[in-house]
Amino acid sequence: MTERGPSGTASNVASYGEGDRQRFADLERRLRETEDALRLSTGKLRMALEIGKIGSWERDLRTGEVTGSATFKATLGLPLDAPLNYEEFLKLIHPGDMDRMNQAIVFALKTKTDFNVEHRVIRPDGRIGRVLVRGGAIFEGEEPVRLMGIIQDVTAREQAKEDMHSAQRRQEFLLTLNDQLRSLEDPDAIMETTAKSLGRFLKVDCAGYGEVDEERGVILVEREWSKGAIGNEGRAYRLYDFLPTMMAELKQGRPIFVEDIRSDPRADNPEVQAAYSTINARAALAVPLLKNQKLTAVLYMHTSQPRAWFGDELSLVEDVAERTWTAVEKARAERDLRETDARFRLIAESLPALVWILNPKTELLYTNERWVTYSGLPREEALGHSWTRAIHPDDMARMSEELVPVVTLHTPYTTEARYRSHEGHYRWHLIQGAPIHFSTGEFKGWVGTSVDIHDLKVTEDALRKSEEQLRIALQAAKMGDWTWDSVTNMVSHSDRAAEIVGAPLGSSVRPEEIRDRIHPADLPHMIKTKEKAVATGQPYSVQYRMRRFNDGAEIWIATQAQTTQNEDGTLVTSGIIQDITESKQAEERQQLLIRELHHRVKNTLATVQAIVGSTARTASSIDEFYQGFVGRIVSLSRTHNLLTEDLWQKAALEDLIQTELGPYEDGARNRITVEGPHVELPSEAAVPIGMAIHELTTNAAKHGALSTFGGQVEVRWRVEPGEERPVLHFTWTEHGGPRVSTPTRQGFGSRLLQRVLATQLQADVSMNFPEEGLRFAMTMAIPGQPTIFNPDRSES
Repeated sequence: MTERGPSGTASNVASYGEGDRQRFADLERRLRETEDALRLSTGKLRMALEIGKIGSWERDLRTGEVTGSATFKATLGLPLDAPLNYEEFLKLIHPGDMDRMNQAIVFALKTKTDFNVEHRVIRPDGRIGRVLVRGGAIFEGEEPVRLMGIIQDVTAREQAKEDMHSAQRRQEFLLTLNDQLRSLEDPDAIMETTAKSLGRFLKVDCAGYGEVDEERGVILVEREWSKGAIGNEGRAYRLYDFLPTMMAELKQGRPIFVEDIRSDPRADNPEVQAAYSTINARAALAVPLLKNQKLTAVLYMHTSQPRAWFGDELSLVEDVAERTWTAVEKARAERDLRETDARFRLIAESLPALVWILNPKTELLYTNERWVTYSGLPREEALGHSWTRAIHPDDMARMSEELVPVVTLHTPYTTEARYRSHEGHYRWHLIQGAPIHFSTGEFKGWVGTSVDIHDLKVTEDALRKSEEQLRIALQAAKMGDWTWDSVTNMVSHSDRAAEIVGAPLGSSVRPEEIRDRIHPADLPHMIKTKEKAVATGQPYSVQYRMRRFNDGAEIWIATQAQTTQNEDGTLVTSGIIQDITESKQAEERQQLLIRELHHRVKNTLATVQAIVGSTARTASSIDEFYQGFVGRIVSLSRTHNLLTEDLWQKAALEDLIQTELGPYEDGARNRITVEGPHVELPSEAAVPIGMAIHELTTNAAKHGALSTFGGQVEVRWRVEPGEERPVLHFTWTEHGGPRVSTPTRQGFGSRLLQRVLATQLQADVSMNFPEEGLRFAMTMAIPGQPTIFNPDRSES
């Protein structure tokens, strides 16, 4: 039995050995496959964590040792090789968040659930960051032995939220300030409101808006806010007392910053220190406002404690200064107009807008012919409340609510609404109304205009739709991928990527060939961005221009990529590219169109405002004002018609003259002589010159050569080369009319001819009044043609 036992065992091993070896081989194969899958999964996890900038960590609850990935160490501001235990880790947590973090971990251990907590960290260099930590515990039986999880730096996200909140507060402040200023008519009240609102918003001790008297070197301040108290009495500050170079710097448009006057090297003079001490100021900010390159006003503020001034605060103060100046000048102009004629009624039959006057019951007392034509109503039915029936029901419902405080408080009103035409079509109009008061303060109603902005609204809607379509198209755009291998130093493109850059399908190119085709202005930034990404192991994103391989066409490229290192030390960069040329071009066209629309509307309104003000100052009666104003508006309209025929770029001088003098030519065609070469004037010159020709023609028809039989007018001009631009020599000569003498007072026409032409066009103007007839001469450099958006012309 003893001998037979071993012999039997050997027999069993021999009989089952072959099957065991097969099972062992299967187990080893499955083990290798499992290990390979584990390495692949681990690699994917590592890449996902790196791309998402997420760090992993572990904490041994028995030893207190804390370990983590490179991203974990970088998030905490620690060197990669720095050892870390739990006590040292706790020192990095912000004291204000310690209890909250401990409670989250204790609860997770007690309930055997994961914890998720966001808290601040204090890095070794003193910087404070914010991190998001997620994790859970590993148990042996009922005892937790290890915590593990991930960490993500969310500092940038929180800073972005804070910046967005700050920008939103500034926007809300500006909107509120606009609403406040829009309702004020007193310039001093506007200055007061600005100073008080801005001072409280920026939390300073004192704020004021003052106008500059350069001769005396002082700021004249009507209202100054200080801790909620307004000093109504005017004050004057000598600028030289606060800094010797203050006036010079403000005149150059540079704001003045003082963060602490006691340590400011510019204020080593005891007298300067005394000046700041007098107003109890340690820190100060002064923002200049220049108009026509002249220092006009200063918006200033100061505090009794040192303070740093930030860029967004400066931008806000500059914006408020501009708004304040605009509001003050507007209020002064309106006040002067009311004082000149309290019952002034705006009559503008030729104005390209609906012009109307409402009584306190919002009934139409007057409307121009344009409203009668547009509405299709008989004139006797176009008054009263006819306007309410023409407005779109949805807009009328909104306006009914908006008009309650306007009617009650007699305030200005601005809105947009759709008017129904006699054809049944609705068109958008910008409605603007202003209250009318007598000098006694009695309220008489509103005067206003309704300007057709339908085409502008359609354009804006088209722009918005275009932007939305562009956004959708970019989301759905196909992108191409590429790869660079450090071993071969070749860049391989997918078919889509090759199509974008114009390379042959399936080909590879060297990086140097690509660099040679990148725009020289974009190449340094692209190289620097890529080198930094390679050094840090982080992904990068960059945009640049390049010439396509196949046709040399320049395109915009957006690329995102990341460089990784293989186990053998070689580098591989993988990325995607996208052709963003169309989006770049669309952005440029949209911005150009918007700037052009704003520019044209602003110029037209400024010209009409100047005509209204100047005509009112020289008219002695409503009828005289009406005749003068209508004539000038018609002239402006004719000039605009000539300009719009060429997309507002230019008008011929001969056309401007013939437009005005043509009706006065007789059958023999010997009363008027017009002689000169073809000259095209850009809009900035055509408008004032067209108005000047209108004034000369009107004067000749009323008092000069065209007022009697046999009178003649000769208009001649010539163009000579100048230093920078051609020079126009223009003469207007009258003879054969009544005897002429020098006028005793200067009217609108004289001011236009002698001031506007000289100021706006830098023209040399002369007017002589010999007995035989008026002689007018003008010499000016012809302005260059302005750049304007024209969709019908090809772009270079």
